[in-house]
Amino acid sequence: MVESDARPLVSVIIVCHNDGRWLPRCLESIQGQTMFNQAEVLVADNASTDGSLELAQRLIADWPNSRCFSTGGDHGFCVAANLAAKLARGNYLQILNPDTWMEPDFLEQLRTTLERAGAGAAGPLVLDYDNDTIQAPGCDGFDFCGNYMPPRHGRTPQRLFCMAGFFFIRRDLFLKLGMFDERCFMYGEEMDLSWRILISGEKIAAAREARIHHRGAAGVNPVGGTRIVENRTSIQKRFLANRNRLLFIAKNCQSFLLLMLIPCAMIIALEGLMTWAMTRDRSLAKATSFDALNDFWRLRGHIRDKRHCIASFRRHGDFWMLRFFRFGFGRWEEVLKILKSGFPRFK
Repeated sequence: MVESDARPLVSVIIVCHNDGRWLPRCLESIQGQTMFNQAEVLVADNASTDGSLELAQRLIADWPNSRCFSTGGDHGFCVAANLAAKLARGNYLQILNPDTWMEPDFLEQLRTTLERAGAGAAGPLVLDYDNDTIQAPGCDGFDFCGNYMPPRHGRTPQRLFCMAGFFFIRRDLFLKLGMFDERCFMYGEEMDLSWRILISGEKIAAAREARIHHRGAAGVNPVGGTRIVENRTSIQKRFLANRNRLLFIAKNCQSFLLLMLIPCAMIIALEGLMTWAMTRDRSLAKATSFDALNDFWRLRGHIRDKRHCIASFRRHGDFWMLRFFRFGFGRWEEVLKILKSGFPRFK
């Protein structure tokens, strides 16, 4: 690491686990940022076995205020991001997935939008890795069981959530809100943090001029190179996604919105039954759905502690959050994908 006396304005955090094929272009796009001379880069490596840590060390060896470090094991996205955030010196954090590349004014557009809106966080426009097709338009609402919903009218000045791998947030706010919940490990931590941002009285701005290109599902669905060509998932992903959705509702909802736990749990159980019916694998259904329900119950002490912590900074309750409620089903695109491409294959 090359030391510099200048304090960085933005700390770019990359969580890496066997992402060597994606790192060169990702880091090259950081170096091409209009704000590169005001940024630092921290690469947190979760026990990669493909040489990702060594590659990153070589690529940023002469970058000011930048470093790579090992987390000491495969501790998941949340632990690695939190460790890097504690080391960061910038006023803002840009949390980044390695299977991305940013257009040159990406960081500048996020910062400008956040400051103009007086927001605590901002989310970019996410495009496909190889072209300008919109991959994730953002979200400005949630459905009856806590799934996020896409914008109803195209552009929206405020969002309900940002994807974890693209979070641009004030560092002081990230620390104040307790950072990512490390029990989540990965998947769903963005909805959890976004909800906490809003109920704390802060805003999440939509920065559509900040453009980033994302491959997506690079770990669980690597076939196809820079494009996803099949419907594939993993036992770990489905388990964590199901459990963490329940955790987010139980921790953050204050009163009547806790009722979302009922339909959410029912859909998770239905997913388990469908998995059993489609794969004829009882153990697979148990591991992805019913174990998620059991583990959620096991973490009730953790939920109680987090609710107490959240109460200390809560400024808005469930009635205020109702402005983001949308009729519909947030997982409808998953259903359409199954109808089009068949039931997902498990890694």
